[in-house]
Order: sequence, then structure tokens, then C-alpha cells
Amino acid sequence: MKRSHAMLGVGALFLVAVGVHVGSAEARLTRITTTSSSVVDFASFGATGPYLKIAGTFEGEIDPADPRNAVIVDINLAPTTANKVRYTSTFFILRPVDLSKGNGKLFYDFGNRGSKRILEWFNDGTASNDPSTVEHYGNGFLMRQGYIVALNGYAGDVNPGANIMSVTIPVAHNPDGSTVTGLVVAESVAGSATATTVNLPYTTNSMDPGNGVLTVREHGTDAKIPVTGWTYTTNRRISFPGPAKPQWIYEFVYTAKDPLVMGIGHAITRDFLSFLKHGATDDDGNANPVAMPGGIRAIYSWGRSNGGRNQRDLLYWGFNEDENGRIVFDGMMPYATGSGGSVWMNFRFAQPTSSSRKHERHFAHEPEFPHTFPTRTDPLTGQTDGVLKRCLAHNTCPKFFNIDGGNEYWNKSSSLNHTDAFGNDLDVQATSPNVRIYSIASIEHNTTFDQKPELLNECQQMTNPLYNGPVFRALSVALDRWVINGTSPPSSVVPKRGDGTLVPPEQATYPTIPATHYAGWPTLPAFVYTAETMNRNAPLDFSVVPYVNLPGPEYTVLVTQVDSDGNDIAGIRLPYLAAPLGTHTGWSVLKSGAGFPDTCGQNGTFIPFAKTKAERMAAGDPRPSLEERYRNHGAYVSAVARAAARLVQQGFLLDEDKDQIVGRAAEHGIDLWLDTLQ
Repeated sequence: MKRSHAMLGVGALFLVAVGVHVGSAEARLTRITTTSSSVVDFASFGATGPYLKIAGTFEGEIDPADPRNAVIVDINLAPTTANKVRYTSTFFILRPVDLSKGNGKLFYDFGNRGSKRILEWFNDGTASNDPSTVEHYGNGFLMRQGYIVALNGYAGDVNPGANIMSVTIPVAHNPDGSTVTGLVVAESVAGSATATTVNLPYTTNSMDPGNGVLTVREHGTDAKIPVTGWTYTTNRRISFPGPAKPQWIYEFVYTAKDPLVMGIGHAITRDFLSFLKHGATDDDGNANPVAMPGGIRAIYSWGRSNGGRNQRDLLYWGFNEDENGRIVFDGMMPYATGSGGSVWMNFRFAQPTSSSRKHERHFAHEPEFPHTFPTRTDPLTGQTDGVLKRCLAHNTCPKFFNIDGGNEYWNKSSSLNHTDAFGNDLDVQATSPNVRIYSIASIEHNTTFDQKPELLNECQQMTNPLYNGPVFRALSVALDRWVINGTSPPSSVVPKRGDGTLVPPEQATYPTIPATHYAGWPTLPAFVYTAETMNRNAPLDFSVVPYVNLPGPEYTVLVTQVDSDGNDIAGIRLPYLAAPLGTHTGWSVLKSGAGFPDTCGQNGTFIPFAKTKAERMAAGDPRPSLEERYRNHGAYVSAVARAAARLVQQGFLLDEDKDQIVGRAAEHGIDLWLDTLQ
């Protein structure tokens, strides 16, 4: 029966929550204001019961003289009030109405460019920035576990909008108050022939036609072809004569002004969570909306892609230590980060929502050294650094799960997370015992629950339907046990050069170590495999704009070796990969003349097996057909069940997810995805 909470005002709930004093007001977060609150209550929340959904804003101040903030680029050029730099941010919280029925822990969603993401992957929910329906909350996993969920705005280049996490941060000015200017690169990959505009990340210093150079090229490393006839349409946009070349790269270099002090975003997240973890009231007496007797027991974080890279960046710059020297995140589990310690955030004229890939923003901040966690000296640049360098110095490192998929090995240099600059294996777990690195085999970057393969206009092949939500749920349980009880999580699972499972992309096409009989990429009809699809990684010269490769060698970037079907042989192999219905890759390719052989965004590929031997023979397909592999429906379901049971034993799948996966295989059989392809 539906519970009624009409008589429980949000103010009353807050007063109940803070009935016991849990600490003095934090000086850094000065005011927190609730703008909306409502109760959501679904059967999937289990014994935890209904949740309170709270949205609002908070204000804060940062002391530029504090050594913890000195790493923020241009913090000394930000305007101050009473010697403090001010900001305003948005926040969103989901918390049990009765906090005593929760687990006393908080999962922070790093979001993605202002959007909420965690309910999609932890709850198999439908995407929404205002989760209100039973579909948005999916299976209710986080609620059944009793977690508080929280987000806040931290990326200064996210445009404010309804239910979007945004932030207002200051503009840097020269010490004499004059305007800061500098060269900035704007880049746009044309989605169609009519895409004849380029949005500018910063206001142009002048709309004079002499302020800017527009070029176009098919690939990131091609020579740049000048484009004439462009004009400013606003101080944040240009247009050029059409038609545009679909999937070609349009680059505009111009003098911009008014850089945001973007690195403040990490301090904002730090201080928001420190307030939630330790504070009772703000400076005006407004209650901490999640305060409880004893305080929050632990804070964990998750985020994928841009949200994952922001976690590594926050940790790298030392922002897991609050103003009182206390740890903020007890555990972190970023996904789809690739190697490197950064997003393009703590720089002048930063563009933190951009993403450096094979085809897009290839020459941008993100993939540079340090690539991995322990402090090392880079033989290519001479730098000595590590993602954990600052938190190790202050004993504020969290337990850390770094999770990547097949796409990140091809698109974002993920092998450098666990190899040196020359591709030799590193035992990161031994040198950084608080870190585990997990690779999910053959999975694309863009995953959703119950997705079907689809053919996108720009890609040559259908997208990859593998889904990783169950792995996140299992690893969240392992992370919690590690933090709370000291129970060791599963050991790192990554491809390795030493056993032949990590190879140059050229060698993923044939056996590299005969004794292991790795078959390599199969020769498939109507599909061209080329090692040039992989994104190379060379040190960049950041002293010039646009950035260029430094002279000298590039980093050795490797990919996962594949079996005779073209599926990754190493990493966490999901049940529908271990009992495959086709070839799954983390990468896909653009069409000829429109970017080939570059990766097609961050999509993967699915190439289904033939249903019968006769069908595959007629097509010249060397991969055994479905009837040759499984004989019948029951054999396929048994293969899925065995694979799922192995993952449960290894700690990468929960029993409830094993049962669901096997049940779906039994219900749909070998037509689980193939019935959508006819």
C-alpha cells in the first residue's frame, strides 16, 4: 500500500536529522538553500522505504592563500571579497526519508556534463535529470542498499538548465584589473552537410574578421585546409559557407578573453561533500540535509567518461583532502577514464567538457603524463609524477577501483594505466595497494540497460549491446566491504603483455605467441580491420596553440588480444560475451571519406554470427554459426549460466544479477538481440 507523507514537511525532516549535534558549521560552504523537495516511494526501494528528493543551491568561499588551493590555476587572479573567492553551485540529493533506515553512507555521482547518471547504471534506470517515475529508479539497487545519492555542479562550461548541475565561478583578471586574453582552439566535427557553425568555448576578444583562422581536415593528424568566408554571428559563434563535410574536423583558432578559474570546481565538490559528511548547519543556521547522529560513515564516488576523468583529476590535484585535512572520498570507482590524470580543467581557458579521442580533440589536454597511479619518471618527457602523488603525501588516498572497457584501450590509451611508456607490464596493485584496475572485455563506451544493436549513420557497423551495470553493482559491494571491513576486493584484472593478451594493434590480427594459440582478428566479409583505428599517444607541446606533438618517440599503446571470433580474451568477460552471439568490439570505424579509419565516436561494433553453417559458408564467414556452437536453446542458456556463475565466484557479479541474466537468456534464447536485426 502506498505510504502517505503529506504531513511531513521537509523542514521537520531536517530538524529530526540534526537533532544531535555533529559538528560546527564549515567555513567554506557558507550557505545551503533548498529550492524544491518531494517524496518518491516505490516498491523497488525495499525496506529502506521512501526517499526524499532535494534540489537547491549552495554558496561558498575559497581562501586563495590556503596551500590546498594554491594548485588552482589563476586562483590569484580571481576577484575576492574579504580575501575570499566566492562561488555558487547547484546540488541534488536523494536520501531516505527515515535516515535511520539507510546505511549511513553516500554515493556521489560525478555526473556527466551536468547530467545525472548513476541511476542508469546502478539501478538499470531510464535516463532522467529529474528522476520521478518507477522507470527512472529501475531495480532500486542503491535505494535497497540504503545509500544517500548526491551531485553538485562543478564544471564551469556547463550551460545552466532545468535540473542540470551547473556552477557559477569567477573570471580571471590581470592584477591591474585588465582583461586576460589568449589563443583558444574551438573544434567541431560536422554531423551533417548543414552543420556550418562552430560554437566558441570563450567569448572572442574581437569580432573583427582578422581575429581567427578556420581550417578543416578529415583526420586529426592531416594537414589543415584553410576555410574562407566565415563570419562571426555572435561573440560565441561563427558560421562558414556550406556544405560542410560530414565527420570532418573544423578547427577555429582565435583570441579569446575572460577565462574562468575552472579548477575551482574541484574545491567546490570537496567542500560540498565535506559539509555533508561533517557539518550540522551552514553559517546562517540552515541544516545539513543529510546530517545524522555520528555523521556519514563513508562517501563513495562513481562516474563514467567525463565524470570518471574528473574523479582522477580531483584526486591528482589533491582535492580529496578537505580544509581540515580530512579525507573526503573513502572510495572511488571511476569508469571509462583511459590513462592520464586529467580532464582539461585546471588550466587557463580550460574546456573540461571536451574529450580527447582518436578523431575528436586529438590535440588536447587529457592523455598526458602521469598515466598511472604510483609516482614514476617518464622517460619521454623527464617528468616525475603520479595520480596518487599528492594524496600519498597527506595520507588522504581513497580505496580506488579504476574501471575501463574495450573502447578505452583503443581510444584513450588505457594500457598505460598498467604499463610503462614502452608497454612493459607494471604491477600497480603491488606498488599502490589501495588501487585495483579492472578491464571489461569487448565493451563500448556508450552502454545502456537492455540496449539493442543499432546502425548509426556515421558508423560502418552496428553498435555493441553489451552492458556493464551488473559489474558496477558487484564492485560497489566489494568497495564498501573494503572500506568498512577491510575485506580485500578482487585482484586487478587486465590484459598483460607478458602473457600475450596485450599486444600492438597490428598483432591483434594474427597469433603472437603460438603456444597460446590466440587466433587474432578473423577475416570477415564486408569489414576491414586496420591497426590505424587505434588512437596513438604522443607527448604534446603545450607551449603553443594549437598544441602539437613534441619531437621524439610516442608512448607505446597496446590493445587486448582477441580470439578467433574477434572478441577480447582478457578482462572481465560478461556472460553474453563468454557465450557470444557475435563479435563484440569496444571500437567502431567511420565510413570511407568521412573519417575512416578513425574511431566512430566512442561506439563499439557488433557483427552477428550466422544462424546456420550453410548461411556462414555462403557468406564466407570463418566464425562458427549459432547452430554449430550451441546445438539448441538449452545449450546456449547453459553456456550463459556457466559464465555468470564464474563471475559470481570471482566477485564481479551479484547473485541477483546472475539470475536475471540467465533468465533473460532462457526467455529470449539465441534471438536475444538477433531478432532485432532482421
